[in-house]
Amino acid sequence: MTGSALLRPCALRPGDLVVIAALSGPLHAAYEPDLDQAVLVLERMGFRVRRAPLLEAGRHRWWSAATPAEIAAEFNALLRDPEVRAIIAHDGGQTVLGYLDLIDFAAIVADPKPILGHSDISLLHLVLYARTGLVGFHTDLATPGLGGH
Repeated sequence: MTGSALLRPCALRPGDLVVIAALSGPLHAAYEPDLDQAVLVLERMGFRVRRAPLLEAGRHRWWSAATPAEIAAEFNALLRDPEVRAIIAHDGGQTVLGYLDLIDFAAIVADPKPILGHSDISLLHLVLYARTGLVGFHTDLATPGLGGH
């Protein structure tokens, strides 16, 4: 960790952009309605919502949404984008271990954002905390969690 202090993201405000991303598992076509419901829930909370490009039904590489390098590139782009105020994992899985060494930790320190999820995303939370002090949010996933379960 870079210091002993916790790195706390700013609170979200109405109108903030929240991105749902495939940080681990792929989006199976059967869960598309659940993801649509999650988007609706977030919009009703007052947020603007965008789906990250790798979050495309039917897109997968083995048990993952993409290669570790592709997921890391998309995650880093979201971390660096000043318009993005929070990142929500659409699903868990088994992929995070493959891209931990590719994360732009300086981008997290420069603009800490809430990263929400659990399952495989818990490992991401632990590493981000260990390397930057970023507080993680162990929450429901966008699919199928926010989508109705």
